[in-house]
Amino acid sequence: MVKFIILCFFLILNGCSSLKKDVVDCPKVTAPKKAAEVIVKSENKLPVYIGLRGIKTYCTKDNDNIEMEISVNVRAIRKDNNIEDFVPVNITLVSTDMNNKEYDRDSFKYSQFLLKGSKTVDRETDFDIKIPNGGQVYLGLR
Repeated sequence: MVKFIILCFFLILNGCSSLKKDVVDCPKVTAPKKAAEVIVKSENKLPVYIGLRGIKTYCTKDNDNIEMEISVNVRAIRKDNNIEDFVPVNITLVSTDMNNKEYDRDSFKYSQFLLKGSKTVDRETDFDIKIPNGGQVYLGLR
């Protein structure tokens, strides 16, 4: 009976190892200049610069697609930091096929808190998107 339990345990462990996905090179992520940085009004009607500060990507093969996990760092910069404030941030990630037709989309909207006395605030946001083989990825702010 003990041998049967040990055998079942090893079969389960061996089966789990087949769930591991193949890591592949990530497609290039493009952020058009007009979508990479914007000036928006805060809740107190003050101008705030919002820009992409960097990305980290991790891609795996998923049948005929590439599954990308991407972490986007967004930076908010303001001149008047004498009050606490909130600034709206809209991030969109779009993948396209070889014909540049939209394939997948992931968007996130949030209100970024700006602490009194803080001129610069960074925030990292994570996304998942599927990309067809030979496809491209676009990233933008609004």
